[in-house]
Amino acid sequence: MAHEIDTTTGRAAVFVTGQAAWHGLGRMIEHAATSREAIRHAGLDWHVEQWPLTAADPDGRQSCRVPEHMATVRTDTGGVLGVVGRGYHVFQNRESFDFMDAIVGDKLAMYETAGSLKGGRRVWMLARIPREYRAGAADVVWPYVLLVNSHDGSTALRMIPTTVRVVCQNTLNLALRRSSATEGITLRHRPKLEERVKEARTKLGVVAARFDAFDEELHAMIATTMSPAKVEASFTDLLPPPGNDRQKVARDKVLNTFLENFENRSNTLRGVRGTPWAAYNAVSEWADHQRTFRGRDDHQRAESRLNSVWFGSSNAIKQRAYHSALELAGMPA
Repeated sequence: MAHEIDTTTGRAAVFVTGQAAWHGLGRMIEHAATSREAIRHAGLDWHVEQWPLTAADPDGRQSCRVPEHMATVRTDTGGVLGVVGRGYHVFQNRESFDFMDAIVGDKLAMYETAGSLKGGRRVWMLARIPREYRAGAADVVWPYVLLVNSHDGSTALRMIPTTVRVVCQNTLNLALRRSSATEGITLRHRPKLEERVKEARTKLGVVAARFDAFDEELHAMIATTMSPAKVEASFTDLLPPPGNDRQKVARDKVLNTFLENFENRSNTLRGVRGTPWAAYNAVSEWADHQRTFRGRDDHQRAESRLNSVWFGSSNAIKQRAYHSALELAGMPA
């Protein structure tokens, strides 16, 4: 289960509104007005408890308590999600997302997708901001807030500004203040809901400002044209130098895919062709959709892909490609 979309309740813990489920997983719903509805649809309506830890010798002859650490346990399955310090505070799934209800109620955002990865170790929800950005008449980009929490102590509750290019479903986590794009804005636990809502409104304003900066970056990219030599050089710089012939073959294959993507239908739209925006999306298309992931089955491979796209190595190469595109457009990266 550590490498699968969470299916411990008998179905994939993902829901999607209004479009096909991410990477073929999940089920369609019409509307989720509250975080509780979203949590129910996504199969996230379970609890996490902290249990005492005991260490035992391999033969089982003796054991001892581990007083400074606790296990986080998903109570509906009995699955151990992680080992944390005694002072660690569990954010239940309903607590992680309920502060967004007032914002959604004011139509400043709308719940669209939610799910769980690695058996419940990481939970997430996508809330779409009702705005759109355009790189051209046919190239629309939608802004989202990606809400992320973990139950294994690996990350705090965070809001990450994220965009989705509608024509090809390429995603981008937008870095804030040059920080890691998977870091986002940390949300502290506040016992009163009104305090959590106030904090969410404040930080949603920071996210909105980042989207405004993205709009400026987007238009700078589509206002710049690139020579074929510069395109290939920018792609080459994104990939590590090969250490042997086998690595060179693999690297050349990825490089050729970037070049093919640069000339494909979605990247030769009017106003997009030959620009740093097209170059970024050539890399993003490979990272989000074409890269191969291993796994025992489709669930396992899909989970690995989604985790990589948002938080792992696929996200990392997309960040490098985006910074490269900004530099080519004369923008500070």
